[in-house]
Amino acid sequence: MIWAFAVAAAAILYLALRFRRFQSWVEPVLTIVVAIGLAAALLIWFVEDRGPSGTVATPTAETPVLSADVITLSEMQATVGQPKTSYRVTGQVTNSGTVPLQSFWLDVVLSDCPAGTCREVGRDDALIVLRVLPGESADFSTFAVFPGSDLTPITAPKFDYGIRNVRALTR
Repeated sequence: MIWAFAVAAAAILYLALRFRRFQSWVEPVLTIVVAIGLAAALLIWFVEDRGPSGTVATPTAETPVLSADVITLSEMQATVGQPKTSYRVTGQVTNSGTVPLQSFWLDVVLSDCPAGTCREVGRDDALIVLRVLPGESADFSTFAVFPGSDLTPITAPKFDYGIRNVRALTR
């Protein structure tokens, strides 16, 4: 659909360059085309966010529930990436629940702790999509980026990890 608006804008610009009388119409016509495109995008966004009945989708009683208490992280490591503001975060997730894990959000907090005094440098989060059966573990890898962490050198980095929004696998 976006290509239709791009073609219309290109045609309007071509006509403005080709015919002098059309130049006075360019700004109002392009404004209208952009407004129609934005309105269509907003309408599509609202329609796709709603379920078939017009209501926001909510979990049903059949949807398995998996809490963050039964998901544990271990062997967490962070290594400096390229650029130096990014870190490759690796670890292992264990599902101690009774239903399969589908995904979770990993929260990463970077602090600089020279001489035991910590100051927070930044926070980042990442969606980890990883299917883990009950009682099993799986390795994962992602990146965390801390913009501005290159402005002051980090001498003793310390990472804190947390999980939230755990989702169970639905069939």
